[in-house]
Amino acid sequence: MTDNPTPQPSPVPWPEGRFVGRANFHNLLVQGVQQAAHHACPLLWLCDPDFADWPLGERQLMQALDDWAVATRTHPLAQLRVLGQRFDDMRLRHARFVDLRARWSHRVEVRVWSAGQASLPSVLWTPSWTMQRLDSARDVAVATTETVQRTRLDEALQQLWSQARPGFPATALGL
Repeated sequence: MTDNPTPQPSPVPWPEGRFVGRANFHNLLVQGVQQAAHHACPLLWLCDPDFADWPLGERQLMQALDDWAVATRTHPLAQLRVLGQRFDDMRLRHARFVDLRARWSHRVEVRVWSAGQASLPSVLWTPSWTMQRLDSARDVAVATTETVQRTRLDEALQQLWSQARPGFPATALGL
């Protein structure tokens, strides 16, 4: 018997290629987070101008994010970074995500980017895989495990993050 068990292979490989359509975009998000949970990825990025058409209120994606948080609970620096331009009606549109944000507030950091006129990319990023939506009107997305693309996107996200300010607090304080 060994002290270091061999990690189990992933039940499903990371999705790769070009995808078109809202259902495919939603499936990519769910599959990406499920894989991140399976691999206990210590860092996840969710980036979009307003997350209006992301399935952040759907049970399957929220379960995947919960699974990720549990899978990385022993990693002291594991973090979900959420970067957006507008979170105005997040509490109305995505109540399940708001609940997750509150439960895992020590692991979920949210920032608002408002520097310049350019819009943020629509991205799910992990250290092993990334999905970027290239056209939000037709939901055209590209998913890849390619190192160069992941690194380039990570650098861009880090730059945007450094220019952003904290936002979308975990709790709504009132008087």
